[in-house]
Amino acid sequence: MMEEAASLREEAARAWHDGQHEEAARLFGEAALLGSAGWEDLLWQAHALRSAGLVERALTALDAALAEAPAEPLPYLHRGHVLLLLGREAEARRAYGLAVTFGQGDPAASAAAGALAQMPSGNPPPPPVPPRPPEPILPEPAIPEMLAPETVTPPAGPPEESPAPEPRSRSPEAPPASRPKPEPPAQEPGIPARPLSTTLLPAPRLSIAVQRPEAPANLPPPAAGGIAFDVTDLLMHFATRRTLTGIQRVQASLLSAALRSGQRATYLAFEHPRATWRAVREEDLARLLSTAAAGSDVNDPAWIEARDAVPEVARGAPAHVFTEGQVLVNLGNSWGVPAYFRGLRAAQRAHGVLYVPFLHDCVPLVMPEHCVRVLVQDYARWFSAMGVHAHGVLCNSESTREDGRRFLERLLPGLDLPMAVVRLDGDPRTGVMPDPAALEGTRAPRPPEPYVLFVATIESRKDHLTVFRAWLSLLRRHGPARVPRLVCLGALGWGVEAAMNLLAASPELARHVVLLHGISDAGLAALYRDCLFTIYNSHYEGWGLPVTESMAWGKAAVVPRHSALIESGAGAAVFVEPQSEGDMAAAVERLLFEPGALAAAERSVAALGVPRPWTAVLADVTDGVADFTSRAVPPPEERVSLPLGHRIGFQATEARVPDLSMALSDMIRDGSGWLLPEGWGTPMLGGPARLRLPLPPGTDGSLRLHLELRGAGRAPIGLSLLADGAASGSATIPAPPEGDFATALPVEVGEGTRVLELELDAPAGSGLRALMLCRAEDLMARLDFLESQRLPPVRPT
Repeated sequence: MMEEAASLREEAARAWHDGQHEEAARLFGEAALLGSAGWEDLLWQAHALRSAGLVERALTALDAALAEAPAEPLPYLHRGHVLLLLGREAEARRAYGLAVTFGQGDPAASAAAGALAQMPSGNPPPPPVPPRPPEPILPEPAIPEMLAPETVTPPAGPPEESPAPEPRSRSPEAPPASRPKPEPPAQEPGIPARPLSTTLLPAPRLSIAVQRPEAPANLPPPAAGGIAFDVTDLLMHFATRRTLTGIQRVQASLLSAALRSGQRATYLAFEHPRATWRAVREEDLARLLSTAAAGSDVNDPAWIEARDAVPEVARGAPAHVFTEGQVLVNLGNSWGVPAYFRGLRAAQRAHGVLYVPFLHDCVPLVMPEHCVRVLVQDYARWFSAMGVHAHGVLCNSESTREDGRRFLERLLPGLDLPMAVVRLDGDPRTGVMPDPAALEGTRAPRPPEPYVLFVATIESRKDHLTVFRAWLSLLRRHGPARVPRLVCLGALGWGVEAAMNLLAASPELARHVVLLHGISDAGLAALYRDCLFTIYNSHYEGWGLPVTESMAWGKAAVVPRHSALIESGAGAAVFVEPQSEGDMAAAVERLLFEPGALAAAERSVAALGVPRPWTAVLADVTDGVADFTSRAVPPPEERVSLPLGHRIGFQATEARVPDLSMALSDMIRDGSGWLLPEGWGTPMLGGPARLRLPLPPGTDGSLRLHLELRGAGRAPIGLSLLADGAASGSATIPAPPEGDFATALPVEVGEGTRVLELELDAPAGSGLRALMLCRAEDLMARLDFLESQRLPPVRPT
């Protein structure tokens, strides 16, 4: 593929020199789909389209380049130029501002800063179209060296002025020789670069002084850009399973409703290595969902074809270009998706994307004892980051909303993030016909044999043990001939040893308990239709979908009176005391043996009426999103800042409670230069890796930035500092020690500075273990940081 991409570039270059700009654009676009330098080829495609007079198409190509490389300044710079050609001054200001933010002091950022400084209040005349495109690849000058950090001593006097370092290229490679010869970037649109001053304290102490740059522009608020549904975790589920449970069943129902109703929406799948999204075609997603519902056999050729088509097509699609103000709605979860929030931050800064997650429950925080430890850890990290990044939260019940508010208030006091309730009382019977034949080959009872149905993953939280004990007491009290069988539908999960041991130790009970899993929707419908009633004995729920399903089929549901089950079972459920074997047995006994009790319970269910369609549930989703977009919510960097004197670790944490340190650890690592955290810290990919440090309000004066690093050999580590997007200093650690070491950077922060960015240009194998920003005079914080490197941590047991 790489050879084919190189050949396409050569053809594109020949077409360019022959004046065939449209043909050159087509060939550069094809090369972008094949080569590793996709964003650069897309940038060349934009230049060719612009030279051909196809300015709108050039803008589309630049947007595609930004989707591939959201932290590169050149696409933003040239996007600004194209927007000026189209007379869209406000958007051009935003594009130039982002070029300054991501430019790290290179020519693209300088040109953008100059463009902003010279833009008048009215619409300026469009810049001329150049005969040849500006070069998207910039040269790579050297970085001046400083003394190694282990040799530093206190400064002897005031800082001295030193010339600004040459800007560094952020581009991954030089262009092939066959590409058209570019003209210098400064020729378009004829704007001189603005010099940026740098102040370094004299050697031997490494120090970078920060001066607040002029505000680049007043950027317009993002416009409403429509809804994009994230289907990533649904595709991850289908990779190994066909039948749906819990969160995935809710997500599939809502997505199917959106597809059936023709709602205007985009469907996206997140790609971890590049931290970007790719579009899923509506027809592929619709076929996947309908095929999943049609059976349970994972070896069915029709299923395999439908399953594999979606990610295969998505991988070949270009990166999704978010429209300004588009709302990314995640109806499932993303706590198992690496680098999700890193990609989200890039989309939020580049396109003003709003993030709206669906909070299905807070069980890992409310009852962690009933969850696998790694799930609790992943959820705590996700919840910490969600509170920082979300613009609003959809909740499936009032109970979940109250839980979410309680934990968010502990995490970010006073944030008051808007939260809307979307009740999951949709009709599960839509498009599903009961089919007893789908149960052939299983132990499921056949009519007219009576049975009671319990639909839930067999895990600790669903408390099958209490139900099994209640059934055993009924068997001993009334005899096996009078007690119906208990059908438990669900895969085996975590923490079920006690329940399964009881079955193994009691043959009488084992004969009356039927365990099923992997049943199709048609088989599930048949089980609901033909059962006597249902049981759902969870310790805690965000909603309780099997309760809604039971009542939709006209069946009474026996449920404990707690959490959201009070809402899902309102008006018709048979409530029992939570985790009470006696109360559970008594309720079942009444429904089985008390004349008229079951009929009365079914009349209460019937009085609820026909459940609402899932399109009505979807309408609640879109109404909630519309309400969120009308509210002013602080952006992530205004919600949380780096606390002074607080050490932030970058290792894979085992914490099980949401904490701002986890959110900060994720937020601080910015851009694509980081691998996933490990037990010791976070390794770097090799090359530039950025740290983004939001400062507390009013932070200025003398600070110290302490870093715990891991060196790879004795290869040098380059350091570049920015303040609110403007380059403010550059230096090198020429020979860092191999292995773990620490350094400190004295930083003089100008008044009003909001964000510091430090880029570490380090070889592969290097990494970051921790950092701390503190006042220079805070000796206790500095001592604590030193002790943390030498003394083992002590944690309460």
